[in-house]
Amino acid sequence: MTTNYQGDIIIQRRDGKTYDLEKEGIRVITFDPPSPNFQHTYTQTGDYGADLTGTQVQQTTIPLIFDVVARDNYDYELQRLKVLQIFSSNEPFYVINMRTPFLRWKVIAEAFTYPRLGNYWKAKSVSVNLVCYEGFAESTATTQDPFTFDGGTFGIGMGIPFDTPRYSFKNQPKFQFYNPSVIPLLANERPVTLSFKGNAPNGITIANKTTGQSFKYKHALTKSNDFKLVGLIPIVDGSQRFGNTYSDRSFIDYAQGYNTMEIIGSTDFTLSFNTRFYY
Repeated sequence: MTTNYQGDIIIQRRDGKTYDLEKEGIRVITFDPPSPNFQHTYTQTGDYGADLTGTQVQQTTIPLIFDVVARDNYDYELQRLKVLQIFSSNEPFYVINMRTPFLRWKVIAEAFTYPRLGNYWKAKSVSVNLVCYEGFAESTATTQDPFTFDGGTFGIGMGIPFDTPRYSFKNQPKFQFYNPSVIPLLANERPVTLSFKGNAPNGITIANKTTGQSFKYKHALTKSNDFKLVGLIPIVDGSQRFGNTYSDRSFIDYAQGYNTMEIIGSTDFTLSFNTRFYY
């Protein structure tokens, strides 16, 4: 019986090293990520019904099944060592299906066995459960990469409008931040990095009119300062400025879709956002 192999699955380690499983002699049979693992909480409100009181996304398990082909018994053992190296989970790694090269899953691998067939050249189908503990795939590109469909950075199905959204602004106090993710970008879970360089003699206020949130930095800034708001943490010239002396200790989330933003306190600045999107 002929096995239908799926094709190019890429493993990307966090140091940037990548493995094309097909080229490594690892022939993928199945890689089919399931839907996000929504967990719901209910509260009984009477004899005949309950209310949905909370929804959270827990880790998702992605089954990966593959064959390993070797030339002889010695090569079989070398291939086994290579598989253990590729799927080592001393730290998370990424899985990319080249059918959708603009998405990747951050995973760790559960313990798995490497069974041998009754010959020297092929392992029985190896099954590895990959745990995507963040629950969603993320874009391989960030908002600082070019928005080009032909370059593989972004793709159809990601919710990117054809009038390409902007994530860098100059001397524009009011603008739109577009979040095409299927979830909001929360400051404590999916922190967006906002970078600001400009003259703000009385400090700046960054407001998201869509969510009703704002963040205020109280000290003066000049173009020689490098100000960043990374999720919950304000950073100036590489040092955290987290406290009542520096800010109002607030933060900004970004809703799905368009967010109406405003910079108060400066009209002479450059500003950019750096984030990935989630699906």
